[in-house]
Amino acid sequence: MSFALGLGESLRVRENLVSSELANGDSLERVLSRHLLAVEAMADGILTSILLLDPEGKSLWHGAAPNLPRAYCEAIDGVEIGPNAGSCGTAAFLGRAVYVTDIASDPLWADFLHIALPHDLRACWSTPIRDTDGAVIGTFAIYHRTVGGPTLDEIDAIEMITTHVAQAILLSRDIQDVEE
Repeated sequence: MSFALGLGESLRVRENLVSSELANGDSLERVLSRHLLAVEAMADGILTSILLLDPEGKSLWHGAAPNLPRAYCEAIDGVEIGPNAGSCGTAAFLGRAVYVTDIASDPLWADFLHIALPHDLRACWSTPIRDTDGAVIGTFAIYHRTVGGPTLDEIDAIEMITTHVAQAILLSRDIQDVEE
């Protein structure tokens, strides 16, 4: 079974649980972490994260990253988006996927090398997460401890993942709006 097919099954199971998890008081971070753990379980050696774009559309904030080093997550929390802001900040700024195959040599990571390399993060593929109107609301990233780019199967899987986490984020916002 391909990575994308196996992941699709896992994400469908997760999708059916999101409403009840949020209704039972689970935080969005916890719900998203479960999604990311399902993704990480399908592929050896990857680390994943979700960053959420602030309402002003200027900075990315921690959403979930169950296995990335805490110090790394804290260091990038609140990073401003822009044309040279690592994989995630650039993906959010440009509104398209950014696949950095070698963090150590890619100019997008020049300002972040001192943060990523000590944690042995060598490649980062980031894709915008969009709301139903197509606006960027965050990013999904896959980190590798080795250099390399995604396969076509992995690109298909990334698209599927971003769709599923977008639904969870939007449902969480809907629930939050009802409660306020």
